[in-house]
Amino acid sequence: MELDWSTFILEIINFLVLVWLLKRFFYKPVLDVINRRREEIQKKISEAEGVKHEAESLKSDYENRLADWENEKAAARTTLHKEIGEQRKKMLEELRVEIEQEREKERVLNQRKIENELRRNDKLALEQALALTSRLLTRLANPQLESGIIEAALEDLDKLSDEQKTLLQKAYAQARTPVTVSSAFPLAKEHRAAVEKKLAAILNQPPRCEFRQDAELLAGLRIGVGSWMLKATLQDELKYFAEAGNDRQ
Repeated sequence: MELDWSTFILEIINFLVLVWLLKRFFYKPVLDVINRRREEIQKKISEAEGVKHEAESLKSDYENRLADWENEKAAARTTLHKEIGEQRKKMLEELRVEIEQEREKERVLNQRKIENELRRNDKLALEQALALTSRLLTRLANPQLESGIIEAALEDLDKLSDEQKTLLQKAYAQARTPVTVSSAFPLAKEHRAAVEKKLAAILNQPPRCEFRQDAELLAGLRIGVGSWMLKATLQDELKYFAEAGNDRQ
């Protein structure tokens, strides 16, 4: 078979024309589409990489936040336990103080009860002793006992100081009333005379005396000069001891 160069050349030209046409009207648009597609894919890949990076960053942040949250929870738990422990300790201390205060109150109340009971017992014992003494002295009271008390009272008048004598003189001058001399039993004449003599020496003048009998005095002598009073009777002594006992309660 012989080679037809004209046909061969035409075929080559046709092929070249075809290639040019394909490249001009088909290949280039395809390449453009492929390039655009590649760019879109690359963009998607870049966006995916960005999303992935952002996701990893968010994951890291979340993990860090989660770790921080756990640390915060642990710290809060520790703080809470500490506060609970301190509060418990404070409440226990307050309870201990309150218990001690209640114990002290109870001790004071018990002590007061005991003291009140002792005072009542002392008062009762004193009242019983005074009652017994009063009954005993009432039985023993007689003119002879009173005579001894009067002698002692007259001796006490001798022991008055100058200041006391001056006060008696002023009391008598201001009173404008007789000197009252009371006794449980009728005074003998010698005792009346002795009393008047002692008073005259103290008052620097003969006194006006009013003698009275008062059986409640039991025994002894009570002399009143104005507002001044000399008490030397069993009744006054018993009253003095009773008042002294009450003052000690």
